[in-house]
Amino acid sequence: MSRISILFFFFFALAVPSMAALPPLDDSERRQDSTNVFRGEIRAIYTRKKKLGEEASNLELLLEIEVFSSEKGELAKGRIIHVHCWVIDQRPEGWVGDGGQRPHPREGAKGLFFVKQSQNGEYRLLHPNG
Repeated sequence: MSRISILFFFFFALAVPSMAALPPLDDSERRQDSTNVFRGEIRAIYTRKKKLGEEASNLELLLEIEVFSSEKGELAKGRIIHVHCWVIDQRPEGWVGDGGQRPHPREGAKGLFFVKQSQNGEYRLLHPNG
């Protein structure tokens, strides 16, 4: 094996784990990238399984969130909004890559939410830690 092949193999072996997941956004990035920042509670979670291949699937989540207070944007207290995100459902053994929303949303969870509203009006949690 040539030196170049050995170096390429070594570099690839080190690079693959670093691509395993997106690093979390810091607070300033989250505030800058979001159209709305608010405190609230997840009232319900609706899920849909999306097949990505023979051994891979994601769960697409629709979160029903009650707004308690707004720090950025125009969401009124008491408003119920629907927010999209996704998490891993199934992957083949040995797979590395993006795992979706972190932490996984849970019904009843209260917190500070960072969302981006699309031009068609849909809200999406910032990825990976909105």
